[in-house]
Amino acid sequence: MLLNSQSLDYASSRARARYAARLTSALVSGGDGRIRLDAQGRNQYHASAAPSDALAYGSSTISSISAHAFDMLIGQWRDRLDQPVASADYIEGLGAIRERLGDYFGLAGEAAIVFAASGTDLEYVGLAAAYDGHPLTAVLLGRDEVGSGCVHSAAGRFFAGETATGARVVAQAAIDPAFAGTELIDVAVRDATGNPRASAAVTAELSLHIERAAAHRRRAVVHVVHGSKSGLTLPALNDVERLVATHGDAMTIVVDACQLRITPAVVRRYIALGCVVLMTGSKFAGGPPFSGFALVPASARDRAQPLPEGFRRLSNRAEWPEDWPGTDRLHATGNFGLLLRLQAALFEMERFAALPEDRVAHVAARFSHHVMCLVERLELAEVPGAGTSCLATETLRTLDLSARWPQCDFDAAKDMHALIARETRQWLGQEIRLGQPVKTHTLFDGRIAGTLRLSLSMPLLTEMAGLPDGALDARLDRDMSLIGAAISAAGAVRFAAPRPAPVD
Repeated sequence: MLLNSQSLDYASSRARARYAARLTSALVSGGDGRIRLDAQGRNQYHASAAPSDALAYGSSTISSISAHAFDMLIGQWRDRLDQPVASADYIEGLGAIRERLGDYFGLAGEAAIVFAASGTDLEYVGLAAAYDGHPLTAVLLGRDEVGSGCVHSAAGRFFAGETATGARVVAQAAIDPAFAGTELIDVAVRDATGNPRASAAVTAELSLHIERAAAHRRRAVVHVVHGSKSGLTLPALNDVERLVATHGDAMTIVVDACQLRITPAVVRRYIALGCVVLMTGSKFAGGPPFSGFALVPASARDRAQPLPEGFRRLSNRAEWPEDWPGTDRLHATGNFGLLLRLQAALFEMERFAALPEDRVAHVAARFSHHVMCLVERLELAEVPGAGTSCLATETLRTLDLSARWPQCDFDAAKDMHALIARETRQWLGQEIRLGQPVKTHTLFDGRIAGTLRLSLSMPLLTEMAGLPDGALDARLDRDMSLIGAAISAAGAVRFAAPRPAPVD
């Protein structure tokens, strides 16, 4: 029987659809409940596991995989997508990613790299690097502007009832007896009016907590943020240097850079200071949800205690460097979903790294201009940033919805965010994804103000960097017009005046 070109095309399209379905299924494996899809093919953050044509300015929350990365994964894995990844292949795959990440950050041999299924899971790496047999004091900076589960994982507790390895656990119980006595201290990044605190004031407070911990024979694990949910970096890097100079080995500093809105040069400065740096591939990097990696200075790895037994329920052996003490306690199994997600994220990072820096800065500047025009047009306000120019502030803006809708508190903003994610295709013919609300300040009556976030991602920057200036401005003007229409429509639905009851 002869096959014509039409039947060949049909067979090819059916084969691709089969590979795509298998890849989509694999991409949502190897994580906790946050990664699972609902009946509409979305996770709880309204992101899909397959490429989407959504207008996506929500990379401050999470990303969907790009079509380029999806095709790359199909090309590499299509004959093995319906098979569990072998332990040897998992070791080899993560080893290759370690090498490429070392090259990306310019850190070959200077840092150990640990992988995890999310930024919240990465907090356990900081604890493992800090633990020296003494009780720990976790000083968490900006609990409302980092991952919501970090208030538990930073204190050595399970943040959910299951882990990425599939283990069933008790939420908020200690992951291991070694961390049962860990205390947690919150330090705010904003004052009561919503303005960022001064770096010097934050540094002074952190220093007091380090001294208090040492006085009680506890080791401080101090969290700082580089690119919080609203783009804050606190304390400033110079003040982090002062903390290290003052307290040295009396503490371990963990840098929450999970947005990955940070340059390799700044990462190298943190590593040189002995800081553990946490990053994820599913926000600014634009990879699929969820993936993460921690860079641990070689000096911290060399003095680390063996991993406590509780890590068997959190990690697989290949996710830790083979020379980290205690990894022989971990299961030698693979996590195919995590490997795929990391490969996709690294693909986007390497594409972004090839862009000229001045072109990235230009696109970010035009983005900021068009966002400010949107803010003025909608009579909104912008949540105050740190006032410094860096990758975090240039690619992420937080809108204060309560400036237009005084009744818009945090819960109302969550409703608007969900309406925009679910209804904009019907309303505007285009699905739109924005960043989730973040708690930044309070209203006059004590309620938390409602916000939404607009953010650029590496894939979006890569796409826009190739546009001529005129086309770039036209694209951003169109996008912001659609986003403005979506916000206005969601506000009209959420705050519509109740209809009067009919009169008999």
